[in-house]
Amino acid sequence: MTTTIPTRLLAAAAIVALAACGGSKTTTSTTTTIASAAPTTEAQREQSALPMAAATAIPKDLNCGAVKPVWVNLNTKAYHTSDDPYYGKTKNGKYECPSAAVADGYHAAGAGRHHKGASATASP
Repeated sequence: MTTTIPTRLLAAAAIVALAACGGSKTTTSTTTTIASAAPTTEAQREQSALPMAAATAIPKDLNCGAVKPVWVNLNTKAYHTSDDPYYGKTKNGKYECPSAAVADGYHAAGAGRHHKGASATASP
């Protein structure tokens, strides 16, 4: 098959036009947007904010008797009970018996901590 001069001329003009725009490469960008339902309840928002999807397994050698162990967050010094969505799911934590967690200075998650010099009662 022979190519006519006007077709070659058009091809050359296209190459020149691309080079004039800053390059001879043609790039294609495709953006895919995945629509997801926004969390509607507080529990759904908390669940979606969790740093780990699956809870860390409780060590087999941890024996708290009839009491379930708590998950202590080593950064916040808070402990989470088994009904808490953060139980076993924070990045820097470990399981402990509840009495040991309190003895080690951990407080229940969500419980307000009192800072030295802060008033325990709310002012009007």
